[in-house]
Amino acid sequence: MVDHGSAIFKAGSLPIENRVGSVFVHVTDLRRAAEWYSRLLGLPIMEERLNGGPVYWFDFQGAHLILDSDAANRENPDWSEEMMPRIMFPTRDIDLAYQYIRDKGVTVWEPERHGTMAFFNFRDPEGNTQMVCWSEQNEVASRFEGQSPIMPRVGGVFVDVKHMPSAARWYCELLGVPYEEDAAAQHVYSIRTASGAALLLDQNRHLNGDSFTEVFYFETEDFEGALNYVRDQGFELAGEPGDFPDLSEFALLDPEGNRIIIAQMK
Repeated sequence: MVDHGSAIFKAGSLPIENRVGSVFVHVTDLRRAAEWYSRLLGLPIMEERLNGGPVYWFDFQGAHLILDSDAANRENPDWSEEMMPRIMFPTRDIDLAYQYIRDKGVTVWEPERHGTMAFFNFRDPEGNTQMVCWSEQNEVASRFEGQSPIMPRVGGVFVDVKHMPSAARWYCELLGVPYEEDAAAQHVYSIRTASGAALLLDQNRHLNGDSFTEVFYFETEDFEGALNYVRDQGFELAGEPGDFPDLSEFALLDPEGNRIIIAQMK
């Protein structure tokens, strides 16, 4: 059992679900971003989701993709871009989840409540901002059939870290999964999630001194077909494709400069 101050939680019943509910991509031009990602995946634009609201979302199986313009946040003088989350973890009880995170001694913002949903953001020890969200609605993933060799599915989400062993221990404790010391000696640590997208702690950018970050990856079952598709469609590649023992990958830049990966696992 883990004691977090005023509450005691069993590892198997922590208030935060051990899965990536959504990944956020922060944009300034919501329509342009929605059109770009839809074209990449060969999906139709859903005009009803471009109705003046701050987000456009894709209900993928596993982890959803949320394009967020942060329109309302940018009007708040107390808000800054460092407060933008990358990952949303679902919860069954927003207040219990808030207490659980707060008792860890990390920076956490008060929950916001909007009818049938509530959420709060927190900052991990590395300075990454994440979100916890409760929703009364049952999540039903749309079964997209994209006209593209790139699959409409988020395979994994990256979290940039500087100190791998301490970051891996922290996230493993947060989500109630065993910490693997041998795996923490590697540059990428995969957190065991219950389902859906992988949660990947990545030290490579820090070790290489890179100024960019990588957000997430889409999967493909036809690497050469996907590469030819993005070239033919005029998408902007970021560097040369890479071939590794466990995967082949290439990077794209979306219209906002966000770097995403297309990968085929071997």
